[in-house]
Amino acid sequence: MKRTIIACCLLMMCCTAQGWGRKGHATIARIAEMHLTKTTQKRIAEIMHGEPISGYASYADDHKGKLLVDMGFDPASGEPRVNTQPHTFEANMDFEPFRGINDNGRYVKNCIHFIEKYAEDLKHYKELDDSTAFTELVLLVHFVGDMHCPEHIRYNPEDMTIGYYKVNFRGEDIRYHTIWDDMIIEIKHPWSFSDLAHMFDSASKEVIAEITKGGPYDWGRDVARCCWVTHQVKPGDVLTMDWYYDQLPLMRSQLRKAGYRLAKELNMIFDPAYARKNKNK
Repeated sequence: MKRTIIACCLLMMCCTAQGWGRKGHATIARIAEMHLTKTTQKRIAEIMHGEPISGYASYADDHKGKLLVDMGFDPASGEPRVNTQPHTFEANMDFEPFRGINDNGRYVKNCIHFIEKYAEDLKHYKELDDSTAFTELVLLVHFVGDMHCPEHIRYNPEDMTIGYYKVNFRGEDIRYHTIWDDMIIEIKHPWSFSDLAHMFDSASKEVIAEITKGGPYDWGRDVARCCWVTHQVKPGDVLTMDWYYDQLPLMRSQLRKAGYRLAKELNMIFDPAYARKNKNK
């Protein structure tokens, strides 16, 4: 298994980043790593064979094709592609996330559903084979990051596009989703992901407790409410640097929230004492 993980790491270096981008996902995972209990750290190390989760935070993007096959999608069968990896989630216009993955026969790409599913599986990780435990852990890490990206929310019925259209930014026609995937961080934050994690990990214990209150669906409601403003950008809009600077506080807040919430989710999974203490928080 360790040999497989190392080989995958080499493949990851050659792949195109998606989602928040490699730096964003690694920043979220690194913030989480700094808030894990010792018990959680130990159990994650067993699954990861000592490798840091921050090094595999983009695994879901890097190995999308293989994971689709593993999840049951056979491109040779001609069947509808319903098992695509759920990097997004759907919310109604009251900002309530959709629960589940089926809406009267319509497949809903709900990453929150899979976060909860993998969390339940990983509570019994010793009963899973090495590959399944590793894959579900790194997917959970990635999906918690994805659910906090403003253009990874589908607002039903007002805006299901998640930014898959062109805008003009800095004199260039570019897909709006791409700005929130990667450029929003890279333009003014050229530092390493570990540097960004230390910069953004600035909240007090009281603020962290407020941010992490509840569970994934509660966090999804908060994300949907906070990020609706980014969905007011329309196809063909010209976005200025003033617009960009106005978005930076939201970007930083979403990365910070994702890191703290990922830490809580992992501690709830792997540290029974932490889970008992925080059961109703």
